[in-house]
Amino acid sequence: MPFQPLPGPAGLVKMSAMPRLLLDSTEVGWQGCFFTSLVGAPTGTLDQVHRQYCLVRSASAVELRPRGARSWNCLPAGVNIWQPGAEQRMDWQRGGPAQFLYIAPEHAERVLDGDLPLLDVSPYGTISSRVPDLILQALGEDLAQGSPAGPLVGDTLIAGLLAHLAGSAQRPATLKAPARERVIEFIDTHLARRLSLDDLAAVAGVSVRQFSRRFRTATGQSPHQYLLSRRVERAKALIASHHSLVDVALLCGFADQSIFTRTFARCVGVTPARYRASLLG
Repeated sequence: MPFQPLPGPAGLVKMSAMPRLLLDSTEVGWQGCFFTSLVGAPTGTLDQVHRQYCLVRSASAVELRPRGARSWNCLPAGVNIWQPGAEQRMDWQRGGPAQFLYIAPEHAERVLDGDLPLLDVSPYGTISSRVPDLILQALGEDLAQGSPAGPLVGDTLIAGLLAHLAGSAQRPATLKAPARERVIEFIDTHLARRLSLDDLAAVAGVSVRQFSRRFRTATGQSPHQYLLSRRVERAKALIASHHSLVDVALLCGFADQSIFTRTFARCVGVTPARYRASLLG
């Protein structure tokens, strides 16, 4: 039986029947992670020893059985996790919509400052907590919108997911004023760049694990919310200075004009073109 690799970084998963792929994170640039949303084939076979953490969010129940077995096990809808080294050699039936998030072990170790393993799980890795389900849903929604904040949303959500799965509580803390000002200046200076959570944590001088919560405590906004708000404010100033809308999108770090238009309209309430018209009276 021929097995094909799932599109994405090498070594994710091999299957006998390819799914219908809807979207993935290839172009966004998340650190050490890959996400894909798909519709699985009705039946097929998996053959894989996982190299990465693999979280699967299934919209409906799936039936699985080890290869060669007769009886099927029902895997309910929800989120399941497979650890690095776990063997997934099994048949499935009743495939349907699902989301897959792969996290490299070295990325998880770096984000968690070595606080591994992530989670003790059942044989099929069922996670009872609702938090991973909500985070995977949010990752898919960000990608569907074109990731207007670049990799920051994914980096932040995945760091929070890893902290949750590690089961470690974080003490409330904030960025000291000099670190906060360094980060804000860095964001304002590099609005046209694709900024990652690693970039901002390094500027602040704290770990990735600590940065998001401390930044929110210091500013009242998550890193990606702050970045988008600054990009929109910069866009408003450039529009008032009679730059073309195409140039405004590029200068403010939006991947293309359609993402710029959607984000601007969501934040301001009108499209960039209508905003420009309102300035002209």
